[in-house]
Amino acid sequence: MKINNYKFFENPLPPEEVHFIELKVEPWEDNNRLKIFVSISEFSSPPNLNFFITDEKRTLLSEVTLIENIDKEFVFTMHLRHYSDQKELILNGEIFYPDDIGIVNRKTVPFTI
Repeated sequence: MKINNYKFFENPLPPEEVHFIELKVEPWEDNNRLKIFVSISEFSSPPNLNFFITDEKRTLLSEVTLIENIDKEFVFTMHLRHYSDQKELILNGEIFYPDDIGIVNRKTVPFTI
């Protein structure tokens, strides 16, 4: 889906150039939920985003996929499914498009709870 001047962005980028500006994690008090803050560049076509949290052993603890995202800044909550006593975790973010384009940007954020 190609949309010109999407949401009246001043400088929308083509899919291949869309990237993370900021990716931040803030644990809730219960340490089972995490607030995820996302800021991405302006875009001409809505990107898909994938977020997953792993521990140091690369065990998948949580995953969220957003299809055809329409905002460049947003916040959402992730829940830890199989939380262990590990304090050092990693949030991984990917921006991707379907078909031949694939993943256009990745960002990794280590954090402690």
